Amino acid sequence: EMNSFKTQQARWAKGLVQTAIKLLPRIMRSDLPWKIKIEAFFHLTANISYPLMIALSFLLLPAMIVRFNQGWFQMLYIDLPLWLASTASVSTFYLISQKELYPDWRMRLKYLPFLMSVGIGLSVSNSKAVIEALLGIKTSFKRTPKYRIESKKDRWATKQYLRRTGMMPLFELSMGAYFALVVLYAFVNQNYPTIPFLMLFVIGFTYMGLMSIVHMTLH
Repeated sequence: EMNSFKTQQARWAKGLVQTAIKLLPRIMRSDLPWKIKIEAFFHLTANISYPLMIALSFLLLPAMIVRFNQGWFQMLYIDLPLWLASTASVSTFYLISQKELYPDWRMRLKYLPFLMSVGIGLSVSNSKAVIEALLGIKTSFKRTPKYRIESKKDRWATKQYLRRTGMMPLFELSMGAYFALVVLYAFVNQNYPTIPFLMLFVIGFTYMGLMSIVHMTLH
C-alpha cells in the first residue's frame, strides 16, 4: 500500500539524518582513520540527495533551455559526463546486487528504469522528512501499518489502519505534469536524447501521486 510505503521510507530518511546530526561531529573529532570518517559521512548523509533531487527538478527546464541555446557540443562536453556520473553509480549498484542474488539477473534489468523512477517519486515525501530532521522538528513515531493478511480472503484495502495522504499526492502529480511539459519542450526542440531521462521523472512523480490517491479511495 503506497501511503504505508512512503511513511516507512520517510521515517528511515528522517532517522538517518537525525543520526548524522547526533553522531557525525563525534566521529569527525575521533581518532578513527579518515577512510572510516569519509565512509560514515557519505553513509549518514545519503538522504540529503532527496532535497537535492527536488532542486534539480525545478532547475532542469531552465538548464535545458540555457544548454540547448549553447549548442550540442557544450551539452555533450558538460552535461553528458555529469549525467553519467550521477546515474552510473546508482545503476551499477542495483545491477551488481541483482547479479549476486539471482541467476536470471539479466531478465531483471528491464525493471531498473522503473526502480529509478520510484526513487525519484519518493523524493517529495522523503525531502519533507529530511528537512524536518535538519530543522529539529520532532514528530511522533509513525509505525508501518501491519494489515494481518493471513489468507487469500484477506485484503489490505478493507483494513482500518490506513495512512492519510494530505496534500502531498497533489504536489507529486503537479511535479509529474511539470515534467510532462519539459518532455514536450524537449520534443518540440528535437532534443530527443533527453526524453528517456525525463520520462523517469514523469513516471516516478505521477505513479507516486496516483497510487497514493487510488489506495485511499479503495478504502
